[in-house]
Amino acid sequence: MPKNNHKPSHDSSVYRFNTNEISIDTSTEGGQSKRVFNGVAYSGGVIEGHWYWENVIFDLDSMQISTPLAALLEHDVSKRVGVTQSFTKDYNTGLVVQGEFLDNDNANGVISDSDSGFPWQMSVFIDPQSVERVDSGTVVVNGQTLKAPITVFRGGVIREISFCVLGADSNTSAVAANYQTSKNFSNHNEDNQVNELEQAKADLKQAEQERDEAVQALNQFKASKREDDIKNLQSELGLQFSEDDKKAYSAMNDDAFAFSAKQLRQFSTKTETKPNTPTVPDYLFQHQGKQNDNQQQPQKQQFSLSNAAKDRK
Repeated sequence: MPKNNHKPSHDSSVYRFNTNEISIDTSTEGGQSKRVFNGVAYSGGVIEGHWYWENVIFDLDSMQISTPLAALLEHDVSKRVGVTQSFTKDYNTGLVVQGEFLDNDNANGVISDSDSGFPWQMSVFIDPQSVERVDSGTVVVNGQTLKAPITVFRGGVIREISFCVLGADSNTSAVAANYQTSKNFSNHNEDNQVNELEQAKADLKQAEQERDEAVQALNQFKASKREDDIKNLQSELGLQFSEDDKKAYSAMNDDAFAFSAKQLRQFSTKTETKPNTPTVPDYLFQHQGKQNDNQQQPQKQQFSLSNAAKDRK
């Protein structure tokens, strides 16, 4: 383990260990041929001279693995190539896994390259429950008495295996292994946790700013549209709203404003409606006027004559 007890923040190669090739074969079961794989995911021995961990070993006794287990391409969860269906684990052979390929483009690519002679390697993703640093004396792991200094991964949980171009443990016939420490190795995780927390805070601040800008733009759009709607309503009804009315209409939600506008239109329509009256041609009024004139004239003459008679008396 490095003397400064700190792990690189963004260098995933700290978790890679060299391995050998994995075997890809054909199995016939129930009259059907299936492409299968098997290999030593971890030999059980010491991985020597790692640039970060120096000498490291994984405790097989506390190692945990369950099947079925995902088989990926280069540890990419979107590139699934197979399923690990069984395994064996002992001091003599280490961790040996067997499985079947899926029928998809990623799996077929691995199979095709292997048939053409490409030396695929296997990698396991192991999540240690604790990391033990032995700086002096000896320690017994996997039936071996080992001298310090050495790092021991305890309680490692195998999360997945992968087919990789570059491998990890030179004593295995497995693929490029990514190993991740966790839980009790707080010093090793401290830098990453701080950096990830700062990045999460920055991302959250950026998201909140973008949200606020979007809300502000939406509110401005709604206010502008409501102003136009009020102007159009005034023009349609031939009215001029007071400033207080305009503020009240602007503060309404869409449903309330739509209802108020509907009521105003209906009220305006009732006010402008005149009672239905029969239409009479103009000439009838003209004829009636002449007739009335003719009828009234004799009355005037008669009145004048009677007055004259009275005057003579």
